[in-house]
Amino acid sequence: MLSKIKFIIAESFRGFFYAWTPALLSCITIGISLFVITISFFSYFLFITYTDTVTKDYELNVFFNESTSLENAEKSFNEILSLPSIKNGEFINKKKSAKKFKTYFSSNIEDLLGENPLPYSAEFNISQNNRNLDSLLIISENLKKINTVDIVKYDQEILIRFENIINKLMTTFSIIGIAIVVISIILVSNTTRLMIHSKKESINILSLLGATNLFIRVPFLIEGIIQGLFGASMSIVSLYFLKILLEYIFVPLVLVNDYNFQLIILLNLGLGVIFGLIGSKRAVSKYLSWWSKYEYKKKY
Repeated sequence: MLSKIKFIIAESFRGFFYAWTPALLSCITIGISLFVITISFFSYFLFITYTDTVTKDYELNVFFNESTSLENAEKSFNEILSLPSIKNGEFINKKKSAKKFKTYFSSNIEDLLGENPLPYSAEFNISQNNRNLDSLLIISENLKKINTVDIVKYDQEILIRFENIINKLMTTFSIIGIAIVVISIILVSNTTRLMIHSKKESINILSLLGATNLFIRVPFLIEGIIQGLFGASMSIVSLYFLKILLEYIFVPLVLVNDYNFQLIILLNLGLGVIFGLIGSKRAVSKYLSWWSKYEYKKKY
C-alpha cells in the first residue's frame, strides 16, 4: 500500500515538472483568479463597512399634525421608539424647533411671525439592518398610518448612491471572477490533457499489468491539486505584499488583521485545490475515457 502511494505521488510530481510550461501557466492563472476573488471579496466588505460608518447616524424625521397636542405627540413618539427598526430617537418640542430655526436662518421665528407655528417633530436613528431603501419605504408607510403623523422624511439620495455603487461592484467583480475561474479550470484541464497524452505508453503498460482506473487516474488528479496549491501560494504571497504596501503607504487595513489573513490563506488554499481538482477531473473524465475506448477498438 505504501509503495502504491509513493508511486502515485512520484508520478504526480513527475508529470507536473514534465509539462512545466503549461503547468506554470495554469498556476499563474489560478493565482490571478484567487487574487482577484480575494480582493473583490474584501473590497466589497470594506465598502459595506464604510457605508455602515457613513450611515450609522442616518436619521428619519417625523412631523406631527399641527393640531396634535404635546401629550399625544409624546405618546406617538414613544410608540415609534418602541419599534424594532428604530435604534433611538429625540423628541423635538416647539422650543427646540424654534432654536433649530434660529440656527439655520439666524432669526427668531416668533419675532418674524409673532408666534411659533412649527409642529412637534422627532428624529429617529434607524437600526443597522434597516438602513436600505426597501426597509425605509416600509417603515415610512407604517409611520404614516399613525393618526398623529403628518410627514415622514428621509434622505433617499445617499442610500440610492450607495446601493447603486454596491450593485455595480458586485456585478463587475462577479463577471471578472467567474471569467478568470473558468479560464483557470480550462487551462488546468488542457495541461492535464497534455500530461495524459505524454504518458500514453505508461498508461497502456499499467492497464496491461492490471492497474485499476482509479490507480491510473489519481496521479493526474493530484497534478491538478498541485497546480491549484502552487497558484494559491502565488496569490497568498502577492496579497501579503499588497497588504504591507497599503499599510505602509496608504491606510491601515482594519479588516485584514492577523486572524483574517489566516482565513485568507485557508480560503485561497481551499479554492486552489477545488479549481485544480475540477480542471484535472474534467480532463481525466473526458480524455482517459476516450483513450481507453480508442485502445480497446485498436485491439479488437
